[in-house]
Amino acid sequence: MERQKKLYFPILFAIVGILSTFIITNLLSQGLPEVSSSDDFITILPGPIQADVNSLLFLLIPAYFIGFFTLVIPMALLMILFNKVSRASTYELGVFTTGEGFSATKMIRRALVPALFALSTGELFVNLLPDRIFDLPVFEPENAVIFLRLFNPLQTLLGSLLALIFGLVIFAPTWILNDSGIVVQVKSSHMTARRCPDTEGIGRWFSNIFGGFAIFAYPITMIHRFFYVPYIVHNVAPDIFNLVNSIFWIVGIPFLVMSFVLPFIILNELGLTWVRPKIHNFARRLGAKEVQPKSLMLEMLEFKDHLNDQVDDHEIDTDSSRMKRM
Repeated sequence: MERQKKLYFPILFAIVGILSTFIITNLLSQGLPEVSSSDDFITILPGPIQADVNSLLFLLIPAYFIGFFTLVIPMALLMILFNKVSRASTYELGVFTTGEGFSATKMIRRALVPALFALSTGELFVNLLPDRIFDLPVFEPENAVIFLRLFNPLQTLLGSLLALIFGLVIFAPTWILNDSGIVVQVKSSHMTARRCPDTEGIGRWFSNIFGGFAIFAYPITMIHRFFYVPYIVHNVAPDIFNLVNSIFWIVGIPFLVMSFVLPFIILNELGLTWVRPKIHNFARRLGAKEVQPKSLMLEMLEFKDHLNDQVDDHEIDTDSSRMKRM
């Protein structure tokens, strides 16, 4: 029952966000034909702008589910195999028994980095291949303010939802690996060298790589889209209304993209009892060992005992706030 309760808010977040995306994209696409000379928006889809937008959204949703159910588990297994082969000389595989607590807040936070990754990569592809996906409408200079106010968020949002197909295939396997407790740790034979003990989740390792790119690239791509393009390239006046509009989309679009990620985080939660044993069995066939929580806490406990011994030998002077030798 407690497990079901924690899903209520993520489900509500996803429903509200997805419905809001459909409403917002339709409102934005309705106004574009009035300020541009083109009535087409997506090159591979026939029809006017609003029909293109709706068709793309309805095609993307099943594409997400197909990618999730067909590619995520094989990708997770490939990530384990890659770590086993590429780091075999120094690290060994391990299976760590994780806790079961994972709150609704953590589920929402888990959706953020894939959303930022989709936004960053979507913007990169749109800028590198400007005419391959979206048809860039021609507009008159006097319509630049209204056109960019409609076109920029619409193209950014749809571009990020396209890139989210790849984002889910990359990040969803890391959720499975993190929740299954698949780790690598430095072999004991290497502890004679001058190096710190190191135990790291495989999923965390991959998510740090792609998540680091997303956190670095997101502000750059958003500043380029919502500040450089309108105010530098097209000489739009940076008045209060335009600046607030730019900031609103920079902050707001990630929440819309997160709503498309959350259904798959929920599916991951629901499928853990089925997926986790299969991931464990695969890792053990590759030689993974059981990692006990006590072995990870040993150094911390020893340090705590040492600290307690020091405290026993001292008393705190409340007047001077200094430690005195007894």
